Amino acid sequence: MQTPFDLLRRDPDGSFIWIEAAADLVLARTRLRELASHAPGEYVLFDHTIQKTVEKVSNSNLSSWKSLEASDPRLAKPQ
Repeated sequence: MQTPFDLLRRDPDGSFIWIEAAADLVLARTRLRELASHAPGEYVLFDHTIQKTVEKVSNSNLSSWKSLEASDPRLAKPQ
């Protein structure tokens, strides 16, 4: 069974490097922020169930992460 989320890092040349998979959206978002806080770069959370990027985090701008929320209610940020 495929996990629904992939965490990726964008290379300076624009390509993506797969880092890990996650089964849960909340944990995937937390892990994305952890990765960005420890190493420079832009990190992306891709949701295979809707075939879209649902989160982008840059460690230079952690306080304002870019959320690409679709109409899917699962993508709403936890309160």
